[in-house]
Amino acid sequence: MGPTTGTGAKGQGAAKPLLPCALSPLLFLTLLFSGLAWASPASPIPCAEQPYTLETPEGLAGGGNLEFDGEVAIFSDGACLETKGLLLQAPSLRYDQASGELTARQIEVETARYRFWAEESRIKGQVLQASGIRATTCKCGDDLRLLSETLRFDTQSGEIVLEESRLEVYAFGLARFSELRLNPNQPLGENLGLTPSGAEAPLALPVRLDFDQGLNVGLSEFPLPDAGGRSGKFSTRITLLGLRLGSPDPILRLGLAVQEKNRRASLQFDSKPSGVASRGEVVDGPLFFVHDSELGRYAFGLKQAFALGRFTLVPYAWAAQDWPDGTPTSQTQGLAAGAELRYTFEVQEGPFHFRLEPFGVLGFYNQPQQYVAYGGQAEGRYEGDFALRIGYTWAIESTPGRFWLERREATQKLSGSLRYAGLGLEAGKREHSMSTGLGDGVLPRPLLELEAEHDFLKSQTEASLRIGFSRDYGEVWARLHTCWNCVGKTLSNGRDDWERRELVLGFTPVQLSCTYDLNLTPFLGYDFLRQGVSRWGLELRYADCCFIWRLGYQEIRLAQQPGEVASGKFTFGLEIR
Repeated sequence: MGPTTGTGAKGQGAAKPLLPCALSPLLFLTLLFSGLAWASPASPIPCAEQPYTLETPEGLAGGGNLEFDGEVAIFSDGACLETKGLLLQAPSLRYDQASGELTARQIEVETARYRFWAEESRIKGQVLQASGIRATTCKCGDDLRLLSETLRFDTQSGEIVLEESRLEVYAFGLARFSELRLNPNQPLGENLGLTPSGAEAPLALPVRLDFDQGLNVGLSEFPLPDAGGRSGKFSTRITLLGLRLGSPDPILRLGLAVQEKNRRASLQFDSKPSGVASRGEVVDGPLFFVHDSELGRYAFGLKQAFALGRFTLVPYAWAAQDWPDGTPTSQTQGLAAGAELRYTFEVQEGPFHFRLEPFGVLGFYNQPQQYVAYGGQAEGRYEGDFALRIGYTWAIESTPGRFWLERREATQKLSGSLRYAGLGLEAGKREHSMSTGLGDGVLPRPLLELEAEHDFLKSQTEASLRIGFSRDYGEVWARLHTCWNCVGKTLSNGRDDWERRELVLGFTPVQLSCTYDLNLTPFLGYDFLRQGVSRWGLELRYADCCFIWRLGYQEIRLAQQPGEVASGKFTFGLEIR
């Protein structure tokens, strides 16, 4: 094979733009006073547009200059290799046409989510092997990085194996791995086993610092690598938290959680002025043990599901204790055994989808009593120019169950939702949670969303209407939440809160994509019945090369839900980009 010449400017280096977006005046002054000066070099020429290119079994090689030393083709002046899943750049690249081997020094490899640097490298048989590795997910710089002695990258399967590597943040070592396997198309948190598979939400560091009825500070499910770092996964997590510090009821929480395939175990202790509380769970296949000292619950038993076509049979047996009404005076102990049977029926025709799932539970106790419960769920959906969902859920108990494990609470609810992204406006993105006003995930949302639910047993109706107006810079939205014949919430005068009507206005900026950029997320709620501000909050997000820093304050002034408490909350967070 010979070289193919082309026209165009000489190839540029492997540098990438550090500032993809223009700096605001505030950020420019901040960087100026901090003594930082950044340039924005030109992007490298794509490998296919280099003056000299060469098709090789390993991919397309190119450069601004090409020389031959016998059977060895030497690319320089912006040398590169472009193949499936990666772009490799180096000061020079040597291709031995006889052996089919590519070699290079001081290389930089870029994939969809990662950047890798290596001192020495060779590619043969579509496998990249390199030594002296430094890898990062940062947009610029490498304050968060993986250092490794060797790397093996199969460009066909996409699997990367790092040998004898360590994870560092700001040059501070966090973990070591004898062998770490990475998928270059997955986020770092998923590769390390910190987030569920397929999760697209940003990886938040497990450090907690906020103020909510007192200072909350410490480590929450902080990951630890396996002994020896053999698996390259974080399967052990520790918790060390001080909660509500400075309040009359502070809590010191200690916790440990371990997971391996279908086995998991967790244990948590809370030290309070009133005493020590504990909760935990151990699961090994069908066997389990669970307890919660505050609720007076414990159980040891087994539970296994068997699929039989459309049917699912779940036999169970356990020895348990429970406080049905939440107090020790109602304590009940004993044995329980039985089974739950479910039938799933689904049909889809074009944009229409229907699902029906009835169930029945039959249980026996070590007393002359049996438990029978039955019910189900029916749901119909249409997803076309608009999305419509109507569902009905019901459950009936013959007698109250003795333990919470087999109990199926009586339910009779009709619910529905309507999502519509018409009116010629683009569907926005929402980070809104009615409980706090701010959310952690970024999910696509329609322009209009209507949700309603009626509880027949409580004669209670709840509805919410959300309207959003999306622009390039973000979304302005309004949400009206109403409730009639509400239960479970009391006013300051002790009377039942039979009706609620709250309007929340807010702005959600687009997700930060620029380096050294920031945005603000405000919201404000108003209670029409009590005629006052119900909630407000503001969150500031700042993005550097590797992280997104979050600082926010939320205050609930007029509680709207049974679990809400009128108080202020200061939050601090850090996410990996």
